[in-house]
Amino acid sequence: MSAAPAIYDHVVVGNEVEHPSFGVGIVADVTTVHDEPCATVDFAPPVGRKRLMLRITPLSGRSRTPDADKFEGDVIEALDRMKVQRAAKAALEAELVPEAPPFDHGTLRQILERPKPPPMRAPGLVPSEAGVLVVAQRKTGKTTLELNWARCLLTGETFLGRFPVRPIKGKVAILNYEVSGDTLGLWADERGVPADRLHLVNLRGRRNPLSHPGDRERLADILRGEQVEAIIVDPFGRAFTGKSQNDPGEVGAWLVDLDLFARGEVGATDLMLTAHAGWNGERSRGSSALEDWADSILWMTRDQNDDTKRFLRAEGRDVLVDEDQLLFDESTRTLAMAGTGGRKKARTAEKVHELMPYVRRAAAQVPGGSRADLTRAMRKMPDCPSFQDRDVAAAADLADEQGHMRIEDMGPGKAKRHYPATPSNPVQTPSTDAPPTPRPTPSIGGRGRGGRGQGQEHALDVDGVSDPSSDSQEAS
Repeated sequence: MSAAPAIYDHVVVGNEVEHPSFGVGIVADVTTVHDEPCATVDFAPPVGRKRLMLRITPLSGRSRTPDADKFEGDVIEALDRMKVQRAAKAALEAELVPEAPPFDHGTLRQILERPKPPPMRAPGLVPSEAGVLVVAQRKTGKTTLELNWARCLLTGETFLGRFPVRPIKGKVAILNYEVSGDTLGLWADERGVPADRLHLVNLRGRRNPLSHPGDRERLADILRGEQVEAIIVDPFGRAFTGKSQNDPGEVGAWLVDLDLFARGEVGATDLMLTAHAGWNGERSRGSSALEDWADSILWMTRDQNDDTKRFLRAEGRDVLVDEDQLLFDESTRTLAMAGTGGRKKARTAEKVHELMPYVRRAAAQVPGGSRADLTRAMRKMPDCPSFQDRDVAAAADLADEQGHMRIEDMGPGKAKRHYPATPSNPVQTPSTDAPPTPRPTPSIGGRGRGGRGQGQEHALDVDGVSDPSSDSQEAS
C-alpha cells in the first residue's frame, strides 16, 4: 500500500469515494497514521485493482476521526428522535382541537340565493346574531342594562320601552366576573328575569376559565348542555386573559377566541360584552380593537352637572341611535328611554327654563321690543345668569307657549314683537289641558348598590316646570 494526498469528507467504510487520479474506489478501512486520518481504498479498473492508503482532508478543514463519525451518527439519531417527538406533539394537539367547520364560501349569486337571514334581534339597535359592546362609565347601571336585555331576550318584551325584540328559544348565560352571585341573583329576580332560563356563572375570585383549557372545556359543556343561546360577559377587564388591554393585537386575538368559545364551543348565537369607559366617558377603556369588533356599541354616560341622570346612545352596523336620557323604575329595575333627548338638549332646556323669568321681565321693561331689545335689557340685569343670544329666543318661545307673554309676528323680514302678559294686554291660554306630570327617575344606583338618590328624581319636562319668578319681579 502507498499513501497519497487526497481530499475526502465523511469517509465511512463501505462508501464510494472518488479520486482525481485513480477514479472511484470503495473504502475498506479508516485509521490514523501519525495522528492523521487515513483511509484504505480499493480501486478497480481502468487503473487496475489497487489498494491505496489515502490521507483524509475534510472539506471543513478539520481532521476527522472514527470518534467524529460516531458523533455524527449520534446526532442523526437524536435528530430523528426529536422529529418523532415533534410529530407526536402535533398529532396530539390536532386531536385536542375540535374539527373546524367548513369554509363559508360561494359566488355572489350563490350567496344571494341562500335563505334570507333572520331579522334583526332588536330592529334599530342590535343586529341578528351580533356581538354587542356596552361601554359604560362606572356605576351608571350597566349590570341593570344587561339584566333588562336578558329579560327582553327571553320574553320578547320591548327593550328600553322603544326597541321590539325577537326572543330566543334557549337560555341566557351571564359570565359574571364583577359582583357576587347573591347580588346578581337578587337584581335579576327584582327585574323579573325568568328564573329557569337565566344561567349565572359567578367567577369573581375564581380562576378564569377562559385561560385554562380544562375549565374552558367543562364550562362549554355545561352551557351547551343548558342550551344557552345568548351569552353576556361582564366585564371585559376581568375576563381578558392577555397581558395588556391596550395592545390591539392581544385584544383582537382574545375577541376572536371569545367568539370561538361562545359560538363554536357553546353554540350560542348572541354575545354581549361590557366594558368600562375611559376617563372622558366617551370611549371604551383599552384598545380600540374592542369597538372595531362590535356589531353594535351602546354607550352609557352620566350628566356631569347632575350625577343622577343617565344617558344612552348607540352606533353600529345599521344602527344609529341619538343620545337620550334613561329613566329608571326602582321598584322593578326597569330602564326606559325618556324621549327628551341627550345631555346637550337637556342643558339647553335647563338654560331656557332658567332664563324665562328674565325674558318676561325684559318684555315688561320694553313692551313690543324685538329680540335684540330683550337681549340688551337682560344684559343690563345684574342678577341675570350668563347666556347666548339664541337662548333668549328659545326662552321667549317657551314663555309664549306657556302663556306668560305674547309674541307678534310682524311679517317677512320684520322683527317679532314681544309683550308681557298683563291685564291690559291679555294672553290667551294655549291649552286647557294640564301640563304632563314629570316622570320619576331615581338614581340607577338603586338599593343594594350604594347609589345616590334613594328619593325620586325627575326627568326634565319643559311643560311641567314652574316659573320661579315672583309677581313683584314681573311688574318691575
